[in-house]
Amino acid sequence: MNEENKMNVETTEKAETAANTSGGEFANFDDAQEFEKEMEARRAKIEADKLLPPDPDALLEVRHLNKYFVLKKTFFKQIPLSTLKAVDDVSFTIKKGETLGIVGESGCGKTTMGRTVLKLHQPTGGQIFFKGQDITNFKPKEMKALRTEMQIVFQDPYSSLPPRSTVGDILSEPVKVHGIVPQSEIKDYVMNLMEQCGLRDYYYERYPHEFSGGQRQRICIARALAVNPKFVVCDEPVSALDVSIQAQIINLLKKLQIERQLTYMFISHDLSVVKYISDKIGVMYLGSMVEFGKKEDIFSRPHHPYTIALFSAVPNPDPDEKTHRILLSGDIPSPANPPKGCKFHTRCPRAKEICKHIAPKYREFEEGHFCACHFPEE
Repeated sequence: MNEENKMNVETTEKAETAANTSGGEFANFDDAQEFEKEMEARRAKIEADKLLPPDPDALLEVRHLNKYFVLKKTFFKQIPLSTLKAVDDVSFTIKKGETLGIVGESGCGKTTMGRTVLKLHQPTGGQIFFKGQDITNFKPKEMKALRTEMQIVFQDPYSSLPPRSTVGDILSEPVKVHGIVPQSEIKDYVMNLMEQCGLRDYYYERYPHEFSGGQRQRICIARALAVNPKFVVCDEPVSALDVSIQAQIINLLKKLQIERQLTYMFISHDLSVVKYISDKIGVMYLGSMVEFGKKEDIFSRPHHPYTIALFSAVPNPDPDEKTHRILLSGDIPSPANPPKGCKFHTRCPRAKEICKHIAPKYREFEEGHFCACHFPEE
């Protein structure tokens, strides 16, 4: 454990002692002052990390990523009065060929983070490194060259395909725009791509409304791969499909990953799917990453109570084995007005007084395993 982690642990222990000695309450504790201290420490950490070189082993590196949406401004529309923190200080790395699974409840910021990483949303703060290059402040024209490297498969295959274009036109357009192959070779290139994605050649002249949900999602995958990307964000690509079709699409994604040496960010709320396809897992709650680590570590030794509660909801196929389901009480707080201290303390089954006032540090408890909790499960 490094010096910074030791200091964080000591701070937590002192605060817990103070809470216990005061009858479980923080006497005369100034939440506003504590919040300002936390923001100052965060700003100092961000400035310090800006001096670090990008990770040479990472295809994608995200540092302190923020994406805020202004809900209300002053009369002259200059000063924001209310802000929704959709993504709040998220950091992670993905190496070439890996799959990072992002899990969490609906509204936790998974999709917004995926789109912000691809610069479909302009980040409010933080840094995004792709192949060692800082693309945080790239303009749309600068991002055009990177669109062949970074692609996305959207959640809804029904609304993400233009209804008045044939499959051939849908798949040919990105190839033409980015000049992937000469004009005379485009049809052969598209037909080969369709075969790789499990689409029949006579689908070329058909329209999206003539296909089932699974076939449409195959078309969406083929469209994303038409420009030979290295990194693909899969935004809940199987959530709208039947279970049997989900398995086919997941197996297709794994096959294409091996054949094309792809790197995935796989966003889902289905933990069984994430466990099958992912190498690393990040757990998000209310815009923040509360736990991050290798798949084996997260599933065998989850630290954060929110992660433990999520895993307890996964159905057990063995009818003779009893499982303990952890039911979280209360509703998810609004990201426009998150709770003071730990964001999860309003629903946490083992929250203490310190959790209501002091936000836990996001720190490394074991190699590659990060967690933001005052009392991590050992």
